[in-house]
Amino acid sequence: MATRKSPTSVVDDSDVLSVHQFAALVNESLQVVFAGGVWVEGEIEKINNWNGHQFIEIIDGGKNDRIKLDCTLWQSSAVRVKKKLDGHGIALKTGMRIRFFGIPNLKKNSSLSLIVSDVDAQFAVGDIAKKREELIKRLEDSGMTKRNKMREVPLVPLRLGVVSSASAAGWADAKKHLTESGFGFTVLFRDVTVQGTSAPPQIANAITSLSKRADVDVILVMRGGGSKSDLAAFDEEAVAMAIVKCSKPVFVGVGHEIDVSVADIVAHTTAGQLDRLARFTFSQPITGLRTRYDQHRRALAQHPRRPLARRQERDADRTVGGDVPPALHPHHHYCPQSGQRATQDHRRRRRRRGRIPQRARRTRRCRRGG
Repeated sequence: MATRKSPTSVVDDSDVLSVHQFAALVNESLQVVFAGGVWVEGEIEKINNWNGHQFIEIIDGGKNDRIKLDCTLWQSSAVRVKKKLDGHGIALKTGMRIRFFGIPNLKKNSSLSLIVSDVDAQFAVGDIAKKREELIKRLEDSGMTKRNKMREVPLVPLRLGVVSSASAAGWADAKKHLTESGFGFTVLFRDVTVQGTSAPPQIANAITSLSKRADVDVILVMRGGGSKSDLAAFDEEAVAMAIVKCSKPVFVGVGHEIDVSVADIVAHTTAGQLDRLARFTFSQPITGLRTRYDQHRRALAQHPRRPLARRQERDADRTVGGDVPPALHPHHHYCPQSGQRATQDHRRRRRRRGRIPQRARRTRRCRRGG
């Protein structure tokens, strides 16, 4: 064990280390102690990307004993870690707990860092899934998954607020279906990023903005297919709460039909892919409305002809055997509703209402059907 020297003793120059030498000695010691590397777990607080490299800050501990560790992923390691996480459909993001493998290093600014070479993808998947289920449970227990479903959809929702990426091919397909529907849709578009760390706040802000518009009937949230990491923004609490608080019905078309995001769970209606959302959610109901309108119009057009057709059928039946059709008798009067010969009392009531002129009075009694 080294003996501590008194401050008053003469110091040998050979015992003095420069800062650079001291840092190098510490690093050598760290490499000896952690020769095979070490796994470190923490929560991602910040991610910075520069020229292919990644600089990530992870934290641990509570308010009073919080500690931070800088993790460095050089380009080759960053590519390897990303590929490994992509294979599990996830990506690094702030707030998630992660396990990095690497070698400790004292940087030139005297801060301790971890030179990362690997990641525990299974742990990351479990953490994301756990937080997702916790969010869904909180939303269900508080009744928030039903709130937007209670918003009333107009009979003909032609004024659409759309939240999507303007560069997305899926949005181009959706616009095509809306145009080909033949209906006068008006679209208020909000161009947002639909993946990455900046996506959740942009999507949430766009939904909140459209919710305040009086000229919007429904809001469409759209994104094409992708990996789980590409669709991760729609599992974020910020997006879910924006839909829950929205004053308009929100229709979500994100990913493929097998992809179910938290946004799908809290939305009024979910329709899978973009083109399906545009084609079936709006064009089909309006087409059905037009079909029902055409059916009623034809029914109304045929209605006045039905009593006449029934009367003609009765008259045709009475001509069997050579009898003169009662409708052609010059001195008989008939009830316009039933087509039967009117009784004197019936004629008298009609005469009082001014429907039969006085000169039409006749002494002959007419019995119904006689």
